[in-house]
Amino acid sequence: MKPTDKTLQRLLNAAAKAPSEIPTAPPLGLETRVLAQWRAAGADDDSVSVFAFFRHAVVGASLVLALCAAWSFIQTGGSVTGEEATRLDYNIQMSLNP
Repeated sequence: MKPTDKTLQRLLNAAAKAPSEIPTAPPLGLETRVLAQWRAAGADDDSVSVFAFFRHAVVGASLVLALCAAWSFIQTGGSVTGEEATRLDYNIQMSLNP
């Protein structure tokens, strides 16, 4: 046996020889306080704040998307149609080719 095994075995033997105490019920006030703190600690979950952050981010992104869509439908001036669009497309392609 290794020395650590002997030490562990001695500790286990000493624990086995110790007299067992009869457990007594905790006082009512202690039990009430422990349960109250346990319930209060459950409300401080970190994932709740992460989900709230993502919910606010999605709402903000949806608002930006809706505003951009509305702006693109409302804006009519300065739009290029027909032959002008073809000419602009041709000019852009020619400027990209070396």
